[in-house]
Amino acid sequence: MPAAEPNSPLPVRRRDAVMTRARILAAARRVFAARDYTQARISDIAAAADVNQALVIRYFGSKEQLFEIALEAVLAELPMQDGYLWEGLAGRIVDHLTDDSEDTPDPLPMVIHATSDPVAQAISMRLMKQHVLGPLGAWLGGTDGDVRAAEILALCAGFFTYRRLLPLAPFAGAMDPGARQWLERALQDVLDGSMRGKVSRA
Repeated sequence: MPAAEPNSPLPVRRRDAVMTRARILAAARRVFAARDYTQARISDIAAAADVNQALVIRYFGSKEQLFEIALEAVLAELPMQDGYLWEGLAGRIVDHLTDDSEDTPDPLPMVIHATSDPVAQAISMRLMKQHVLGPLGAWLGGTDGDVRAAEILALCAGFFTYRRLLPLAPFAGAMDPGARQWLERALQDVLDGSMRGKVSRA
């Protein structure tokens, strides 16, 4: 039997497998972020990735598993994975929320679209607690750190809803400067715990 050629097909297939999996994952992130989970089909993801449906199942097993892997990949790219810097944090959160480029990791579209399915909703809530609420609450500290983390998420989710899903004029498109200032101030109040302090003293 002749010796294998120096450039054997096996490494090529391995590279192709890695690239194909990455392409499917990128397509899944786009599809799950763009439409209701129950309406996001494996066939849509396969078409967006330019692969056969069977290949999607081969790499990821099921739609639920693909959703979990895709959402976890987005969460892993958030700035909080490297820790928080207090100075200017509220402004950076607003910058992130108003950055509409496809390259910006944003779990909110996927999480909100997942609410139509109990399994996907449970997956998204578990991952959000693990990667966002838990770390943020611990970083904020104090007896109300977890509550303030939830308040920040509520502000972000509400803003996303009225910017993308049910657009209100001050939030949609080029954001009204006054609305931006309001959101940044509201986030800063939660970060500082200043409003909570006023309530507790009342």
